[in-house]
Amino acid sequence: MGTFAGRSREAAGDIASTELPEAQRLPGSLIVIVALLAAALPSFAAGLPLTLDDAVRGAISNNLSLKAESFNPAISGTGIRSARAIYNPNFTALLDHRGSNSQSSPTSFFVDRTRSFDANLSASLLLPSGATASAAMTNLWEQDNQGTSFSRYAKPNLVFSLSQPVLQGFGRDVTERGITVATFATESTLAEWWAAALSVSSNTRNRFFALVKARENLEARKSSLALAREIHAGNEARVRAGVLAAIELLDSELGVAQREKDLLEAGKNALDEEDRLRVLLHLPPGTGILPADTFPGERVEATEEAALRTAAYMRPDLRKARILLSTNEFNARVGRNLLLPSLALKGSAGISGLGTDYGSAIDDMKTGKYPAWSVGVELSYPLGNDAAEADLAKNRLLAGQSRVSLRNLEEAASLEIRSSIRALDTGWRQIEVAGKGVALAEARLSSYVKRGKLGMATTKDTLQAESDLTVAREALAGARADYQAAVTQLWKSTGELLERHGIRIEDKEIESSAWKEIR
Repeated sequence: MGTFAGRSREAAGDIASTELPEAQRLPGSLIVIVALLAAALPSFAAGLPLTLDDAVRGAISNNLSLKAESFNPAISGTGIRSARAIYNPNFTALLDHRGSNSQSSPTSFFVDRTRSFDANLSASLLLPSGATASAAMTNLWEQDNQGTSFSRYAKPNLVFSLSQPVLQGFGRDVTERGITVATFATESTLAEWWAAALSVSSNTRNRFFALVKARENLEARKSSLALAREIHAGNEARVRAGVLAAIELLDSELGVAQREKDLLEAGKNALDEEDRLRVLLHLPPGTGILPADTFPGERVEATEEAALRTAAYMRPDLRKARILLSTNEFNARVGRNLLLPSLALKGSAGISGLGTDYGSAIDDMKTGKYPAWSVGVELSYPLGNDAAEADLAKNRLLAGQSRVSLRNLEEAASLEIRSSIRALDTGWRQIEVAGKGVALAEARLSSYVKRGKLGMATTKDTLQAESDLTVAREALAGARADYQAAVTQLWKSTGELLERHGIRIEDKEIESSAWKEIR
């Protein structure tokens, strides 16, 4: 494709070589300005062919704002892992060696020497029911220089214990409260990511069609300039032949200059739209984009009932609102449990052994001759449980607020969908009207061109008809772009925009993408 600058230089040469009376020539400064503007026209080299689906996929994969948003679900996911730590077994080990030397009495020279050694192990575990189970193995070895039967002995002891709350703190919901809340928080951040993805994809779709529109306008301006040059060349020939007044050549010169300026503006707009789309796709600076798709010709059919059903389970804001409602209802349900008295059933059972050495003490313990056990109930209840009652009241109010907010969002979504469907109907009608306008403008221009060759129409009238055709073509491109913007808005309002472009992403993929960024 040749550059606009080359064509403009040719046009500038034609203008400069035309012989007109001094009063009928364009001012020299205007000719220079037009030439400079033409030299500055951008050159559109072959760019990267890009379909609409590829543009949306590229934005979802590469857009920096969306990449930053993907860290939030991953960060929130660490909260779930942290909350699950309540089920991590707790292991404790103790090694303790003690000794003392003491005088047995003020008048005695005998020194009482005692040595003892403890080697204790214990483990505890929280159960989903809220119970705490533990096991402890204590090993005491002691020796002194008294010379009695108790001067040397080992005493191992094994105890199992369980404490189960039966009122406050009973049940999986209460035990896993932190896990559940963290899970809801992660689901909420995922909903926020989907909302951001919908926003990015809708912006990308609109920017893609804005680029298509800008390029169609650019082509319309090219055609406009080509026709103006053709008319100007014909006028030059007819003026030289003496069959056309020289004043007509001035009109055609001005028409060419005006269309060169319009072409420069159209080229600038196309480059601006290309830049905006390039930023959304996070492509390297200078990467050319060549839309491989144009405006779809088919009409999008939609009904309010079907759109509302789709929105009910696909809109991220409704999903987030339902998650918030579930969170507050869960907290209110757990809050009722925390109002109950703390009543726990406790029990333990163990065996011990005794011997002059550790081996015989273990053998003695194995016989089970010396069991120990306990069973009890522990009750605790604060007088005036204001803190728990206040928390319950707060959570109930938050749950009520969430229900109202969800209904409000549902009504807003319904209004947005109805408005989008109406915009589709209106937009399609605008396309039909704009199409008829182009057909009428083409026929009108064709008539003026034929009449102009017969001397029955002035150059000014013909150029005005051509200008009307260009405006009509741009209006048609604008109507098509507006219709696609309405389609984008409808699919965004139902939450199905990504699926419409064949994009399906699992929640786990969103979190894993954040981890890949830091590796």
